[in-house]
Amino acid sequence: MAKLYFRYGAMGSSKTANAIMVQYNYQERGQNALMLKPQLDNRDGERVVGSRSGLSAPCRFVEELDAIDLSAYDCIIVDEAQFLKKEQVRRLVDIVDGMNIPVICYGLRADFMGNLFEGSHWLMAWADTIEEIKTVCWCGRKATMNARVAGGKVVKAGEQIVLGGNESYVALCRKHWARGELAPLEIRRIAAGKESYLPLLLEADPSEAMIAGYLEGGELYVLLVNGQTAGAAVLAAREDGAMELKNLAVAKDMRGRGYGAKLLNHIVKLCAPRGDRLYVGTSPKNVAFYEKFGFVKDYVVEGFFAEHYAEPIVEDGVVLTDMIYMVRRL
Repeated sequence: MAKLYFRYGAMGSSKTANAIMVQYNYQERGQNALMLKPQLDNRDGERVVGSRSGLSAPCRFVEELDAIDLSAYDCIIVDEAQFLKKEQVRRLVDIVDGMNIPVICYGLRADFMGNLFEGSHWLMAWADTIEEIKTVCWCGRKATMNARVAGGKVVKAGEQIVLGGNESYVALCRKHWARGELAPLEIRRIAAGKESYLPLLLEADPSEAMIAGYLEGGELYVLLVNGQTAGAAVLAAREDGAMELKNLAVAKDMRGRGYGAKLLNHIVKLCAPRGDRLYVGTSPKNVAFYEKFGFVKDYVVEGFFAEHYAEPIVEDGVVLTDMIYMVRRL
């Protein structure tokens, strides 16, 4: 007997990754699983579901259900199910009961104000099986609330649906959500909305074109202090198998507090299981800083700054020309 499942969790609980893996498991057994999402969710592309872990899969829209021959499918999976309307949940119920096709829905239970979404409300009411996908707050307790963050503060007023990822939302336990308390200090990987950190990254690299070249495919890590962005770093893989720190920036009003060191130590820790070398290209002014963390000079790319930057870069009264590459053995 088919069932309607609702698997809910707070932001960052790997709901989409779970959905994609369930689809893969069906396919591995020679069965077809239809992946759906509401049409308003366009963060990963029009017909794509994407997880912060990097997994992605093609999908159709829930709004297209009536145009799809469902007899070809052994299971239906719905991502971002909190955005469903009551009538769409009712349609899924009819598919389960009338066609004996299991439907597995993944989504948030409540919005940033602590209120149920429409889709979640009716899934909680009608689902045969309700399961929680757990994640944790910065304090270590179970996170049950989805806090919306703006300007480094938890906000509890505004439109219910504002699409966003790690740059706009964070999972908190009920106590810290109620108090509006964000982590005193944390480093988070940002998968969506990377462009919003461009002004900070320009502090370390004055070329938007250069940043664009490594930001999209790179890994962006942001250091937050009480919800305020203090620093950012971009990590990328090199063709020779090593890793490279492409950008390390600290906000002007946050400098001198050791945040750059904390970010760099975090990057080194991340890279240790992934290769034997971590490179960074820098200028003479920053050589001493990286040496404190075990980096040594490895080679020089002559004329790098002159070739890749339209405007001269002046450092301590000297126009930069050559890029110094330093390496740390991991």
